[in-house]
This record gives sequence, C-alpha cells and structure tokens, in this order.
Amino acid sequence: MLRDKLQKPAVHEIKFTISNSKAHQVIRWLTHQCMPDPEFPEGAISSIYYDTRNWRFMAEKDNSDYLKMKIRLRWYSDLTLSKHDDVSFIEAKFKIGNRREKFRMESPFSGKWLAGVPLHSTKLLEISRLLRSQGIITEEVFPVFQISYKRFRFIEPLTRARVCFDYDITAPRVNWSMLPKSNPFSLQTAVFEIKSALDELPAPLYPLTDMGFRKSSFSKYQVCYRKIVGFNF
Repeated sequence: MLRDKLQKPAVHEIKFTISNSKAHQVIRWLTHQCMPDPEFPEGAISSIYYDTRNWRFMAEKDNSDYLKMKIRLRWYSDLTLSKHDDVSFIEAKFKIGNRREKFRMESPFSGKWLAGVPLHSTKLLEISRLLRSQGIITEEVFPVFQISYKRFRFIEPLTRARVCFDYDITAPRVNWSMLPKSNPFSLQTAVFEIKSALDELPAPLYPLTDMGFRKSSFSKYQVCYRKIVGFNF
C-alpha cells in the first residue's frame, strides 16, 4: 500500500526567510552557536522538479489545497557544483493538512549525468514510470525546471533541533517543452528551516530574528515558477 511506502517525519518543520545578501553573516553566526551536522555539514543540492501537463502540483500549492504533492529528482554536489555524487534520488513529498509524508527511492541516474542532460531528454520520463510502478502517482509527470542551491546543516546543541540554511538559490535550466525558454536567474532570498519537536523557534536561536529572519511558508518551486513565467509573459 502507498501508506506503507511513506516516511513519516515525527517533527515540526518551520521556515524563515532572509535576504540572500546576509547569507555569510548567518552562516558565521550558526557556525559559532551550533554544531555542524555530523553526516552532511555542507554542500550543494540540485533538483529537477516534475509536474503534470496541466501543472496540477503547482495549482495545489497556489490554491493552498488541503492535499498537496511535490515530485523531484535530486542529487548532491560540492559547494562549487563541480563534483557530483554518483547516486540521485526520486522524492515525492505529500502535505495533508499540517501533516507531511515523504517517499524516497534511488534513481537510475548519476548526479554527474543529471547535471548535464537536457531537461527535454526522453530518458528523464523514466521517473514517471518508476513512480507509477510504486503506486505513488497514476498520471504521467514531466520534468519542468531545475533548482540548485547551497546548504549548510547544523544541530542546535540545547534542543537538538536540526537546522538547514539554503542560499544562492538559482533556477539554471527549464524544459522548453513545458515552459518558454528562460535565462538562468538567482533569487534574492535565503531560506532557514528548522526541524524539531517544538512548533516554534527554539530560544537559543532567537537572535536570528534580529538579523531580519521572518517566518514564512516559502516554496522554492512556487517562487521560481512564478519568476520564470514572469520573465516570459
């Protein structure tokens, strides 16, 4: 059953945004106040997002539907985006009200291959077939555009909250069969996400609000889509 395949996080996820121009200031502060994640302290993340022909997943986000879905093909690189992991992962994220669930499996593609393949390549349609075979989706999905960013991960020592800070968010490529061609661009927003048993910012991290952090439901997928469409219409 689909429910048996989903990973259920037993934590709260809270997001904050700040100007990307303050990214290095934030990283310096977090480095002094938190511990680096012992497994993946830093690196770059790239994702090719998928949607249906009629952009159903984007519409779910825009309409704030009770049930939302997001599909992406993700790989990891060093901070310079020059060295890529051999493996990549297919991820389907579900939001059911306030509850989040996630399906993840290894993909047949290497990170190096994904970093260079055109997004209109028919080989990328294999992801749709794999997800249907797992019962995750019933309709066909297509690659739409890529989002890449740099991420630092920390652990707050007192509460053991897991912290991610994403900055230099870019959308370097689109699938021209789904969207008009777009010039690569960078967002002026950085995103701070915290996962913990608390449903609010842990007290040791309160100083971040003095730097300009603001609580937000920021979606990289939604914001980049709107920027791409705005460039072309």
